[in-house]
Amino acid sequence: MRVRTHTNPFNYYHRLEKIVLADIFKNTKCSLDLEIGFGRGVFLRNYAQLNPERNIIGVEIRKVVVEILQKKIAAGDLHNVFLVHGNGEIFLEDALEDNAVDRVFIFHPDPWFKKRHYKRRVINEKFLETCVRKMKNGAKLYLSTDVAELWEYMEDFLKKHPSFSLVQDDVFWQTYYQTHWQDFSQKDHRSCFLGVFQLSKNS
Repeated sequence: MRVRTHTNPFNYYHRLEKIVLADIFKNTKCSLDLEIGFGRGVFLRNYAQLNPERNIIGVEIRKVVVEILQKKIAAGDLHNVFLVHGNGEIFLEDALEDNAVDRVFIFHPDPWFKKRHYKRRVINEKFLETCVRKMKNGAKLYLSTDVAELWEYMEDFLKKHPSFSLVQDDVFWQTYYQTHWQDFSQKDHRSCFLGVFQLSKNS
């Protein structure tokens, strides 16, 4: 099945109700992580299997992708994963309580190359302000892309933000970051840009 890669996030603007973690996870005492735009879900499934002590929510704007991965999650009997069809920014803003999230993962987001489409890029001022409210103090935002221009754009946004700072987390990339995107980048001889930005609410 061919899956559409470019999907305008502004085409999906439905507001959401707050979710009750006890309704979707067996153990609500676990750390809560969020992946926005999980694609085929290679990272999400691998991460959930390796980290049964953590709960992870995956948000994806393409409905067919969510349906495909949901079947794989059910077949794998993973109880620490919850999938959502929707806009990641809206989900983060509407559905989660403040100070709830420990880690946010955004891997290879759509670059939206045309300048008039920059507003569609997932990293923007409004999204980062939402992250400040919804993420815990000390929480981390993990980003990757193989598009140099997009990396410069995202890195610039985060370096200018007073609450985020670039930190080293090499163990994460070496241990958990195994996705088809990374393999694709390597086979195509494209550099993969990786970064971890930690939130400090005392800034």
